[in-house]
Amino acid sequence: MPIETSTRSLPRPLRRSVTTLLAAGFAVTALTGCSADGNQASGDAQVPAASAEGNAATEQVVELTDGWAKAADSNMTSVFGSLKNTGDQSVTLESIDAGDTAGVAELHETVMNDQTGSTEMKRVEGGFEIAPGETKTLEPGGDHMMLMELQCAVKSGTDLTVELGFDNGRTQQITVPVRDYAGAQEHYAPGEEHSGHGEHSEMPSPESSALPECHEH
Repeated sequence: MPIETSTRSLPRPLRRSVTTLLAAGFAVTALTGCSADGNQASGDAQVPAASAEGNAATEQVVELTDGWAKAADSNMTSVFGSLKNTGDQSVTLESIDAGDTAGVAELHETVMNDQTGSTEMKRVEGGFEIAPGETKTLEPGGDHMMLMELQCAVKSGTDLTVELGFDNGRTQQITVPVRDYAGAQEHYAPGEEHSGHGEHSEMPSPESSALPECHEH
């Protein structure tokens, strides 16, 4: 039940003082309420901005499926999988970075040598363009990501992480399982040898056979 405040029984000078004090009290209450509402509204307005920033940071460039890497104790290995462009603009995969795992990382294509009748590997100029909604398949005997001059042994049963670089300046890390695989014995095209390796060979040299095992980053 509201409390009725009356000043009629008070002397006139005292009545004025009480009335002034009551008016001041109501004004302070009103200002406090407005300030609290304003702070709440300001806090609510900041939430969508933070949420939008978080979504942009976690957005991926391509969608990877069936990704895997070939186990190798030394020299070189390959990374395979299907990369789907789920966006509405074309993207071009231009580079690959394996960090401390390999001294050289490149995008390779496999072409047929009409003279020898065998397939040869060579570095791709300009990268792999993927149209909106399209999928780029990287597979043994075809286009692939190549890691050379291995600094550690890539063992079956572990995971390998590499970073993909795109034409729009964005990067995306992918992690794939490592498997044993006996295929993918392609040769390099003339002029494509790296560090004295003329073939995609699984025979380790005595010096490289003692490489330490790669560790996940």
